[in-house]
Amino acid sequence: MNIISEHKNLSAPTKEELVDKAKSLKPLLSKQAVDAEDQRKLPYETIKLLTDAGLHKVYMPSKFGGWEMDWGAHFEISREISKACGSSGWITGLVFSHVIWVARFGAKAQEEFFDRNPDPIVSTGSAGGGKLIKDGSNYILNGRWGFLSGVDHANGAMVVATQGDEKIFTHFVLLNPEDWKNEKNWTSEGLKGTGSHNITVNEVKIPAHRVIERDLMLDRDPPGSKIHDSYIYNIRTNAYQKSWFAGILLGTAMGAIEEYSFSTSKRKGALFGESIVDQVPVQVRLGESVAEVNAAGLIFDAFCNMLHRRGVNGQDITGNDLLSTKRDITFASRLCVKASERLSGMMGVSAQTGRNPVQRHYRDCRTVSTHIELQWDHSMSPTGKHLLGLDTGDPLIDKNGIDKGVADSSLYLGTRV
Repeated sequence: MNIISEHKNLSAPTKEELVDKAKSLKPLLSKQAVDAEDQRKLPYETIKLLTDAGLHKVYMPSKFGGWEMDWGAHFEISREISKACGSSGWITGLVFSHVIWVARFGAKAQEEFFDRNPDPIVSTGSAGGGKLIKDGSNYILNGRWGFLSGVDHANGAMVVATQGDEKIFTHFVLLNPEDWKNEKNWTSEGLKGTGSHNITVNEVKIPAHRVIERDLMLDRDPPGSKIHDSYIYNIRTNAYQKSWFAGILLGTAMGAIEEYSFSTSKRKGALFGESIVDQVPVQVRLGESVAEVNAAGLIFDAFCNMLHRRGVNGQDITGNDLLSTKRDITFASRLCVKASERLSGMMGVSAQTGRNPVQRHYRDCRTVSTHIELQWDHSMSPTGKHLLGLDTGDPLIDKNGIDKGVADSSLYLGTRV
């Protein structure tokens, strides 16, 4: 899957080396998971483990000292991290990947940001919003945004904002830590350690090079991509973003299986002392969970490989890609949640305490699945609409995609390149 070209940082590790590093961190991350939940953010010791391993540079441009890896590396790395701690996996797979957004801004913004932050951690905020007011050649920004994961450790943030009377946001804005105030208000029961707090910005002057129009940022070939060689900076973002959740969903479900198998192998019945492992229903339900997680893994892996092939071949995503993205990734997320929920429930009240690792993995997996990108009706209805001859509301599907009402096998088997 890795296609190495001459622009690559010669000192960069391989994807396989980073995956091995991620695996080696699992015992320490498992121990620190409780502290992460108690602190409602990753401990600084955890952040240091992850950054010392270089996991924050996967999609950082080679030009500025990063690894500039092909798409999908984050999936395999965050899967291993999430087997130990879902919150650590979320920061590794999602937040560390946000550096890719900086590489879509213009050259001046990138040079300024990476000169200031050789070890970048970029939080993002799209829930809520802000107002931009032109101030000469600069802007004044005011606003409030929610769910900025990892903001306690971030040295940059990207938020959405609106200029004028538009109903949806019109620009993305790149912020420095001195620009925002952290509200410290993250109280979720899952992914507790992600520190996904709200921030506010009040009357802050933003130079024009740290502001970019929405359509320029989200479409192919944004301004910043021209100073880099890799395809990962000039992709259309909407399908690729869904893959950020895949490693965390799969890893937490796999972590639940591992922890359940380990603890159950030693368990005896509380009343009669019978061996739990000899009970056929226990064996069957464990096997069922493994099958669900394996099926989800096949979907996620095929999806990430498809995105890589599209990008490296210079191909845009298609209407079929978007339909399968919305549908199949959300379906796979439900498989992961079902598998981990089953195992947590089978352990009785002993698995309902906050310190039980099976229950923690289940809570984290379930919380990932509640992200708006994975909402069930929103994800499934476009395929139904398309097959029924209705517009889905996405022009790539409705105008440039596939013929309405045609039950093409690619709808069921995924897009082949």
